Amino acid sequence: MEKVSQLVARLFLGHIFLLAGVSKISAYEGTQGYMDAMGVPGVLLPLVVLLEIAGGLMILVGWKTKWAAIALAGFSVVAAAI
Repeated sequence: MEKVSQLVARLFLGHIFLLAGVSKISAYEGTQGYMDAMGVPGVLLPLVVLLEIAGGLMILVGWKTKWAAIALAGFSVVAAAI
C-alpha cells in the first residue's frame, strides 16, 4: 500500500506544478506583467516555466524526484516570500 500511496502523491504533486507551468505559457504576457508589478524581472519567466514543467514531469515519472522536489520547494518558498 505504501508504494501505491507514493505513486498517487507523486502524480498529484507533479500535476500541480505541470499545470502551473502550462498555464503560465497560455497567459504569458499577463504573467510577465504580474511578475514585473511584484518587483520580479519578467525576463525570469522562461526559467520559472521551465522549472515548473520540468520539475513536475520529473516528479511524475519518478526521475531524480528528490532534486526536483528540493528545487520546487525552494521556488515555492521564494515565491511565497515575494
